[in-house]
Order: sequence, then structure tokens, then C-alpha cells
Amino acid sequence: MTSRRRPDHASGHPALRRTAAGLTAALAAVVLAGCSIFPSSNETPTDQDGTALPEANANGYAELPLYFVALSGDFPPATTGRDVACQDLLVRASSVPVKTEDRVGTAVGFLIDDEQYSHGDPAITNSLDPSEDGLLYSSSRVEGDTVTVELTGDVVTRSQCESFRIRAQLNRTAAAAAGVENAEILVNGVRIEEILGLPELELGEEFTTPAGEPAPDEGSLGTEDTEGAAPEDGTGDSDELDEIGDPNQLNGAQG
Repeated sequence: MTSRRRPDHASGHPALRRTAAGLTAALAAVVLAGCSIFPSSNETPTDQDGTALPEANANGYAELPLYFVALSGDFPPATTGRDVACQDLLVRASSVPVKTEDRVGTAVGFLIDDEQYSHGDPAITNSLDPSEDGLLYSSSRVEGDTVTVELTGDVVTRSQCESFRIRAQLNRTAAAAAGVENAEILVNGVRIEEILGLPELELGEEFTTPAGEPAPDEGSLGTEDTEGAAPEDGTGDSDELDEIGDPNQLNGAQG
């Protein structure tokens, strides 16, 4: 699948896209403090399978859940996540408080518009980075315990392992942002599983990497590799971050 240049008129949601762009622009300016990027077990939402919608403060600002992937063999220490495929870990980060009328669109839009593949050292990665120029968020709707996200354009993937990461990042970010258990991701009206040739999403058990060690022993996640496919690193520069978001918007929330 090839990337397609985003047409100038294709934003459709200018306010939403300005918010997502602000989140992306602030990434390199914030400094990582240990593993504080990942919420502790007593924060809300806490369940990677979907929980209550993050609560907004009196001014309408709320943190957004964002899912990234720690690659097998280079896990940040003391990091909790779930096996997503190829022994990679799906982990959650939180944005600084932002104000938006479409939390699902802003969260998903951040993953798509993120201009960096990796963040931190050891890094968490964003496999949506190569799709930045060819993929657009269109809309979302919640029915019962499922949010359906409509995307348009092209998904760029460079390996089967990366396809698993892309689907998991979009699926879990959308579900957590909507405060529901399940998510359905459609690209040009077609399920992403069909486009990427994937089975139904089934994450492995929750796992916490050892403190002070880059990764557990091979096979300790207890899941099978995907047909011997090896994870493929991206080309983005590695920057450090604490919380992902726009400091200016955070200041506005405190005011």
C-alpha cells in the first residue's frame, strides 16, 4: 500500500485538526520523567479494554488516552502493557488536558498526524507515522458498547507486525477516548482487518517489564510470534517527552 499526499481541502474538521496539530507540535518540548507517561493502576481510565470517559474539568479540559507500542527487545523498564503481536507491548500514554468537542477524533487524529515514529529512550513507537500524508479521520459514532471510527485515504504498513500495531493503536485509542469497550475501525468503509489481512483483535495478557532492565527474556510474554515476522523500526528521530500535549492549552485550563 502506498502513501497518498493529503489534499489541501480535505481537512473537513478544521478545529479538530488544529487541536491535533497543537498536540503534535508540543511533543519535542516536553521532557520524559521516568515512566510517568504511563498511568498507574489506580488512575482512570485504567482498563486497556475500555473504561469510563475521562472526566473534563470545570473549563471543559480533559486528558486524552493515546496508545503506543514498545518494541520487543527494547522495552522501557517497569512499563505495563499487553502483547499486541510479535512480542511487542501495547502501552498507554496520556495527553495534557485539552479541550475538544470530539475526543475520539482528536485522539485518533493525534496518532495519524504525529510526525515522529519514536518517543523517548528506550522508545515507545507510533506505527501510524508513515500514514500521516495519506490517512484522514472523518467521523465516529457510538452505539452501545462500540465506537465506530471512519477514516479515509491509505494505510501504510511495512510488515505484518506493523499491521498488528497499527490496528491495535487505533482500536484501543478510539475505545478509551469514547469510554466504551469495543472499537470498529473503517478505512474508506472497509474494516481495517480486511485491508491489512488481520484476524480479529485479541490482545495478550497484561505484562509489566522488569525495573531497570530493557526487556524480559525471549518468549516470557507467553504469546506466539506472528509467522516469524520481525518487528521493523521506523525512521523518525527519537525525542523525549513527559505528557503528550499542548502546554498552552494546559495553561488555558488552569486559568
